[in-house]
Amino acid sequence: MKFWRSDRGALALLLGACALMLLLGLGSRELWGAETRWANIALQMLQSGDYYDPYLKGGPYYDKPLPSYWLITATAWLIGGLNHWSLRLSSVIAAWLSVWFVYLIGEQLFRKGTGLIAGWMLATTFYFIFWARVATADILTVCGVLAAVWWYWRGPDDTRFGRYLGFFLLLSLTSLFKGLIGFILPGLVLLPHVVQDGRWKRHLNLRMCAALVIAGAFYMTPFVLSHIYGAPTYGESGLGLVLRENVVRFFQPFDNIGPIYTYLIYLPVYTLPWAPCWLLGLWLALRNWRSVEPNTRRLVWGLGLLMLFFTASGSRRSYYVLPLVPFAQLLGAWWITRRMAERNETGRVSRGLKIGFGVATALLVLVLGVLYPWTNGGGGVIAFAETVKLEASKRAPLDKWKMVMVEVDNKVPMYLQTGGAPFYYVQENQDFPRNGNTEALMAWLDRTSGQHFDPQRTIVIAQFRNGDALPLNYLSADHQIITTTPTNGERMFHGREDQSVAYIPGIQ
Repeated sequence: MKFWRSDRGALALLLGACALMLLLGLGSRELWGAETRWANIALQMLQSGDYYDPYLKGGPYYDKPLPSYWLITATAWLIGGLNHWSLRLSSVIAAWLSVWFVYLIGEQLFRKGTGLIAGWMLATTFYFIFWARVATADILTVCGVLAAVWWYWRGPDDTRFGRYLGFFLLLSLTSLFKGLIGFILPGLVLLPHVVQDGRWKRHLNLRMCAALVIAGAFYMTPFVLSHIYGAPTYGESGLGLVLRENVVRFFQPFDNIGPIYTYLIYLPVYTLPWAPCWLLGLWLALRNWRSVEPNTRRLVWGLGLLMLFFTASGSRRSYYVLPLVPFAQLLGAWWITRRMAERNETGRVSRGLKIGFGVATALLVLVLGVLYPWTNGGGGVIAFAETVKLEASKRAPLDKWKMVMVEVDNKVPMYLQTGGAPFYYVQENQDFPRNGNTEALMAWLDRTSGQHFDPQRTIVIAQFRNGDALPLNYLSADHQIITTTPTNGERMFHGREDQSVAYIPGIQ
């Protein structure tokens, strides 16, 4: 009991509860949203052995830098294959570390107990835990930003080379997950402290310049490797995509164009259920601006600069606000500990807060760890793939089959891994036979792919809209047809729009 009352015990309880919320049911939920792209790109890397040219359904797709895919493929190698766990584990670990970094930052910059409360607030924030269980680069970016901020505050006036190198390497690594915001966001958060009292002048030295050059070389390494070892015919430039996604999109958005007030709505939403705390903290800090602690003013300035940066970008989406969430919760924790100090409760989490954090933890475990995975059971893509592999294995070993994916749903390929030949993808705009027979389709595949497809060992997968006629329906003359069945959630609410169909040679 004595351990759990100590600071180390309180931190262990926080990190343990966070791990439970992040891991429970993680392997049961079907692929969702953007993570289907990470799954498909990582799968093609693993199947082809080409880790320098990202492909989505057979076409070049250099949307994000390579390291976010490499984390998944490395985890798949360690675990023994690409699945829900290897796909999502890097994001989960990043979220767990983010809670730890928020704890460390809060305890270092504010009064005792602020970091612990901020950590609990972040760990029980619904949308933070939701996105932490999704395989994208967003939570990796959040973790990198927090790591850089934590590193800076360990020695803000330290001008040693090692301090600079560690900081800039963290910025480079973060930028290799999603884009140059890995450099920009920590800079905006730390800018109020750097410019205060001319502090930036003492950091203008050769040691900092040398560290920046090394970090820049580190950042360039994946792009150079891609250029040297990638296929000459790939046709897309990683650095060109960085420019397009980070500069062109900011000034001339070509998608994800939300209204200018997007983040004024979604920051409170993405900090629920604790949004009232940081809103009250913001009001209190602004009202008593001259008397509040310098670090609180810097936190408010940092939040304001982040909000201004994201709002100034023409490309806006709800989840882009995720990097602001930890700092908003820090502000909320500051407000709570200030009130506790006024009541002489400093250093202890009140009974009411403990109950609140406990209830929030239980609800998140129930909703995200139990109910949400259950809604994915009983059908869907997972059951579809299991049925296809079961029926195929009755005819021949799975590794003897070839899979042809005709404009397939992104989430299907991961579930249809057989250990055999890499999947062959057919794009919707290609001139494959829409009508005809099996012989015509196989002849077209042989001609366009440069490889041979045995009609008796080739499974064809296609996608269609619910209610539409089956694509390639002429294959039904000599193939068994398997289609997607509804999940538990779809049976309770509504069916999905996109369905999948598999054609297996030989009617049973």
